[in-house]
Amino acid sequence: MKVKTLLVVGAFSLALLIGGCYASPTPAAGPAGPPGDPGQQGATGQPGDSGQPGDAGRKGEAGREGEKGRDGDQGRAGDQGRAGDQGRAGDQGRAGDQGRTGDQGREGKDAPCPAGEHRHTNPDNGKTSCVRND
Repeated sequence: MKVKTLLVVGAFSLALLIGGCYASPTPAAGPAGPPGDPGQQGATGQPGDSGQPGDAGRKGEAGREGEKGRDGDQGRAGDQGRAGDQGRAGDQGRAGDQGRTGDQGREGKDAPCPAGEHRHTNPDNGKTSCVRND
């Protein structure tokens, strides 16, 4: 239905245009009138599309080496330690057992030493005696 209406209106407009051209000639134009008032300000336009992202920047150069730091301060002296506790006296040792007298030796041989003892020769006087095993 719209297409029909548009065709009819288009044909009618074309007929008026052609018919107007062949009608009486238009008289010459008169002097120009005064300028009209300024028109109203137009509406704000739509925002533009976002731009394309930029290329990646170049890699920066390595920074230079930092300066050496200053020496640290001297530490403070430690506290004095406290004195140790007094040790306790040791226990009294007990008296040793009395050794028993050795057996009489046979002629020409020394008597054997009792159990837990061995024979010892004194280097100063050459005398042989039994002494406890340690």
